[in-house]
Amino acid sequence: AAAARVAAPPRVDVHLVNVPDSHISFGELRSRNVGRLVSVRGTVTRVSPIKPLVVALRFACEKCEMMQTLRFADGRYREPEACVMQGCRGRKFAPDHDSVKCVDSQRVRIQELAAELAAGDDDARAPRFAELELQGSLCDACEPGEVVTALGVVETAQVESSGGAMQRQRDARMYDIYLNVVSVVRKRGAGEGGAAPGLSAAAAAAFRRGLPDLDAEDAHFGRANAGWLGVPGFEPDVADAPEMSPSDLEFIVRFTEECAGEQFKHLVHSLCPTIYGQDMVKAGMLLSLFGGVRKKLRGSGDVPVRGSIHCLVVGDPGLGKSQLLKAASGLAPRGMYVSGRSVSKAGLTATVVRDAATGGYAFEAGAMVLSDGGVCCVDEFDKMPNEHAALLEAMEQQSVSVAKAGLTATLPARAAVLAAANPARGVYDRSRTVHENIKMSPALLSRFDLCFILLDVPDEERDDKLSRHVLAPHGTGAAPRLTEARQELLAHRAHADSDDDDDDDDERRRRTRSGPGPGAGPGSEKPFDRDFNRVSLKRQLRLDLHGADAEFAPLPRGLMRKYVAYAAAYCHPRLTPPAAEVLQEYYLELRARSAAGADVTPITPRQLESLCRLAEARAKVELRETVTRSDACDAVEIMRESLREVMSGNALGKGFSGRGGKPNKRGKAKLFVDGMNARAREKQSAYFTTGELHALADDLRLELKDVDGFIESLNVAGEILKSGRLYKSASS
Repeated sequence: AAAARVAAPPRVDVHLVNVPDSHISFGELRSRNVGRLVSVRGTVTRVSPIKPLVVALRFACEKCEMMQTLRFADGRYREPEACVMQGCRGRKFAPDHDSVKCVDSQRVRIQELAAELAAGDDDARAPRFAELELQGSLCDACEPGEVVTALGVVETAQVESSGGAMQRQRDARMYDIYLNVVSVVRKRGAGEGGAAPGLSAAAAAAFRRGLPDLDAEDAHFGRANAGWLGVPGFEPDVADAPEMSPSDLEFIVRFTEECAGEQFKHLVHSLCPTIYGQDMVKAGMLLSLFGGVRKKLRGSGDVPVRGSIHCLVVGDPGLGKSQLLKAASGLAPRGMYVSGRSVSKAGLTATVVRDAATGGYAFEAGAMVLSDGGVCCVDEFDKMPNEHAALLEAMEQQSVSVAKAGLTATLPARAAVLAAANPARGVYDRSRTVHENIKMSPALLSRFDLCFILLDVPDEERDDKLSRHVLAPHGTGAAPRLTEARQELLAHRAHADSDDDDDDDDERRRRTRSGPGPGAGPGSEKPFDRDFNRVSLKRQLRLDLHGADAEFAPLPRGLMRKYVAYAAAYCHPRLTPPAAEVLQEYYLELRARSAAGADVTPITPRQLESLCRLAEARAKVELRETVTRSDACDAVEIMRESLREVMSGNALGKGFSGRGGKPNKRGKAKLFVDGMNARAREKQSAYFTTGELHALADDLRLELKDVDGFIESLNVAGEILKSGRLYKSASS
């Protein structure tokens, strides 16, 4: 009978963590620290496959057959120099491959954190990297995109030469510095276990006094949690739990108490305060920073529900789109800023590269993976049409799949995309759709929750005040001149916004009195249209520097980043029935208009999910656990503002002419035919007299010199049909 094989005892690895005074920056990984035990913190950008590393091997002398064991401390293979047998002068040895002892080995590269890079003296320098050597049970301890803290001994390795004689001679004197890791600690998520960070007595008292009953409170004070807000089967999915000091928590409490009910207004005006106006655009970008609630439903294949809010800003040059993106990337807990002219598919998502040290292939993370749990700001989005397809999976499934060189993996990319693009012809053409202006596929455009159109409309009075605002910082007395110019701008905008708000109120009252519009169907009276006493979001965000906001000061970037990180990680609001009713009614209105052919942009259930995410983010701003009806109305206003210029055909009751660049001949024909179709639905008759067509051309402000000739050209082209003395649209 075969002899029974005795199982080897289990191996237990002990790792050293939390060594005091061991943390150093990437810039300190130099020769003076070789041999020291240090720790560094960064984002994993490259992970190589696990390979066996020989640590010990027995050799037999070919002359006397004496066996000796050689250990490879540095991992480099070499043969014995001499035989250990006394009197034997053998110099040739045969390895005994059956006696080889190996250990798992893996190479990892980490990159300096963006937050630490921004906190440095020189923001323009490139981020530093560090090479890590993981062995044994530490292998597979991290994935690309994760933030880790590695503790190990700084060591050196000779550079491998691959050139000629002179190159090998130079490389013989060169060494690479790497970290021989003894422990790796990943940044814990909000749902993972672990000891709660300690708080001072003052911070703990302030935390109990000022903040609502959030999951963070349960984690800090050790209370049992009954599940995600009492909803069975749901659990929040948070990428990272931020590190909060007692002073950070004290700031959050004071800000919540002092700005109760006006946190949104204060944060909006703290986002890139150097850019005048664009409050609704800033509000949408701010909600993208907070994000909705990413949920997982147990029992349904663990399919997550996306919580990231993607935002696209399209507009004329010189309106501050790039500065808004740059400011947003600096406020996110993990933010990346890339430009469309210098980015590739691999740089956006992930790729497989050859590792020079091992000769194998390794995964290398791109911008979407590195910004997991934050935002990825993509400027010049129109300059990268070949890379648009690479974002389809990352924006909806929140992951990046890689299958190259025999390696297959799915990396997390739970990041919100903030993109800015210029129109294809330099100036936004109102007669064309968004697809035609930026040449973007409908599949990609539908993944953006918000799409703002910024138009540079000439206004003599506003341009005069804006020029003073731009020139104020230059010259003597800059501070008082800048304050005065800003007050004049805000006063002018308040007057213009009041006129727009009055028009909106009149339009809502008209729709409520007249009932459902064309194609709206029964029951289309909106809850947000019935509440006339509610202050619109535009008015809520308006600054009054002569009154209540006379002492307004923007929040510092560091404190604002802490507030955003706290709300995104610990606040998980859910919808209430009144809020759900508001969102549902507005979605049904959009669907009815889309079915009637009034809108160019298709309305799908993704718009309803976008409304839910916007409402959840609005509740996060005030650290609330429930989404109120007011939050839903604010989300509807932001969505309506983003669709104001995206939709055509009087989608929002503002007429057909729009704003921005003048349409060409083809665009005028399209606007005229669309106007005939809409006017036919209003009067429930497809036929028009010549006088009605003249009136329609005046209403559309097409500025036609010969209206009769224009109508005749459309008749010849087959766009409109003539029946006796009446005309009708060929597409009606």
